[in-house]
Amino acid sequence: MLSYQTTQSKVVGSREALEWFRFVTVNGEVEFEDEGRVARIAYYYSKAVKAGINLALRGVPLNDAVKELYKVIPYAFYAETAYKQASALVKNNGNKVEVKGRWLACRGSKADKGNRGIKLHVLEDHVEVRVKDPWGGWVAGKAYFGRKYLPLLRELEELSEKGEEGYGAVISFKEKPTIHLQVPLWLYLKHFSSPKPKGYGLVAGLDLNSDRINVVVINKEGEVVTFKTWWYSEVVSHGFPKEKARALRLNALTQALNFLSRVGVDYVIFEDLFLSEEKELYREQER
Repeated sequence: MLSYQTTQSKVVGSREALEWFRFVTVNGEVEFEDEGRVARIAYYYSKAVKAGINLALRGVPLNDAVKELYKVIPYAFYAETAYKQASALVKNNGNKVEVKGRWLACRGSKADKGNRGIKLHVLEDHVEVRVKDPWGGWVAGKAYFGRKYLPLLRELEELSEKGEEGYGAVISFKEKPTIHLQVPLWLYLKHFSSPKPKGYGLVAGLDLNSDRINVVVINKEGEVVTFKTWWYSEVVSHGFPKEKARALRLNALTQALNFLSRVGVDYVIFEDLFLSEEKELYREQER
């Protein structure tokens, strides 16, 4: 079981249960020293995703696909991420895939001290970002997430340096360059679970299902104080997009935790789905 202390309350759950909702995305605008250079990388990365779609439709194995995409963007970690994104697009949409715009992504890994292609260093009022240029060197920039996120990102950086956590990163160019960081959900909850006075003696149990979240709150005598269900039943319908399903589930979890905060719950217990013989959890692989 995973346990960590928030400011005044504790959240308890298993890492396996939290696998269902694995990441929270934190966004920040970036000012690059050479935006044109990063835009060029993004152009070729997006081109690699488009090429990867054709490979995915043919069922080309990952290693072979990476070798092919390396010819488009000569950095293995970008090529690998591009093919995984292309494969996800094909899995969700079949052969009706349309890729628009430009972006750059690199998957995270504990073994790579967080992320091999997009590096972070948290400073006093911003985050220093370094983007690997496949054609040589790095491109530096300053990312602004807001001060409240800096302690969270600082701990993520520390855990990454120790090889304990990884983080996925995406850089988009819709308006201004923006970085989207995948922060482990357990770490996000550690920093942003709402503090509340102790003394209520309330405990909440979360039952995570494929189509809903059930919450029951009891007092120290074991009496039920309140209960509630958040539904997202549409996600189990055939052909429902996985990314949209992930967003709906995460939104439901956020609503549930906010509800428990308002009630004044001291402890939250996440059911260990992987020790239950009566439930089946469909785990979604890290993109």
